[in-house]
Amino acid sequence: MEAQLLSLILIILGVFVIPFITPFFRLPVAVGELLYGIVLLVLFRHLQLDRETLLYIDFLSFLGFSLLMFLAGLEIDWNKLETLSGKEKLVIFLLLATNLSVSALLVVKFHFPFEVGLLLSSMGIGLMLSVLRELELPKNFIQIVLIAGSLGEVLTLFILTLYDLYLSFGLGISLWVHLLLIGIFGIAFVFLLKLMKLLVWLFPEKIASLVLEETKAAVDIRASFALMLLFMAFTSFIHIEPILGAFIAGTLLGFIFREKEHFEERLSAFGYGFLIPFFFIHVGLSFDFSAVSPLFLKMTFILVLGIFLVKLLSSLWLKMLGFSLREIVLAALLFSFPFTVLIAIGKILFEKGIWNSTDFGVVILLTILSSVIYPFLVKFLAPKKITQ
Repeated sequence: MEAQLLSLILIILGVFVIPFITPFFRLPVAVGELLYGIVLLVLFRHLQLDRETLLYIDFLSFLGFSLLMFLAGLEIDWNKLETLSGKEKLVIFLLLATNLSVSALLVVKFHFPFEVGLLLSSMGIGLMLSVLRELELPKNFIQIVLIAGSLGEVLTLFILTLYDLYLSFGLGISLWVHLLLIGIFGIAFVFLLKLMKLLVWLFPEKIASLVLEETKAAVDIRASFALMLLFMAFTSFIHIEPILGAFIAGTLLGFIFREKEHFEERLSAFGYGFLIPFFFIHVGLSFDFSAVSPLFLKMTFILVLGIFLVKLLSSLWLKMLGFSLREIVLAALLFSFPFTVLIAIGKILFEKGIWNSTDFGVVILLTILSSVIYPFLVKFLAPKKITQ
């Protein structure tokens, strides 16, 4: 019993302590939390946690994963997309199309499973944002990279949603019926959000009188959670991963409420400050040491290199916008550590039984290595911010 309690205390302690330790090792906090989970796994390798303890950890991990995906959808900046010129939109389209095409060609050429192509083509901006804040890069370059990364993230998770439907229903009429149901519910969801926005615009004083200033932050968080859980419940009802429902909900919410910084900041503080670390530590605890072998390591390093090569070939289109070779390489490196998306793909496919613990272990190690190596190379190549 004492060992069970100690393991739970160490997990909770890690949630608090890791953000203070990772700067000394120049690691992203999320990577530190993953590694902390692996360290705990080594310490308690022969300990079988009781059912009640596992329920606590699993529940907090699931909530953290859900909020992580919701925030991944919410962080997409649709306003910036609308400010792009026609040429910039074309280049981003070509970049994303090349990213998918090259990944597909590699899968066909080397007879990889479809899921490997999904990993190679994955894109995301979660960790990229924190890296970009430390650098002094041209604003136009940052804008193009962030928009391409955001759209690539949406595209990756949309393909994952389609694949999830295919695994559940095949290519029959059921797949199209469920796609239609998602579309109908999505439209209803957007209508609800627009109605809420209209009511706030029509009756600002009455709405303000109902919500005291000191409770506004709590109301924002409650409303966001309610909308997220509503969409998750619906997607679960139609046999789609609820985690993907959380991402769709965040994407739609961010699309309707463009001035979202206030509640996004509060949600991020709550999520990354408490719930999301439980998820990353839980993923680290899922690492299967018995699966580590020369083949395991070889596959991991192939994926680490492959994800960069795919992004480098895709980023060559940026030359059309006048970016230098150095900036093209920087863009490719920035696209090469989609931390959240890699973990999401691995976790979902593992829980659906498509991947075993060895496959999931490869994804965990791929995520850690890409999130350490490529941000380091970005910081090495790019000029740092000049501090006064």
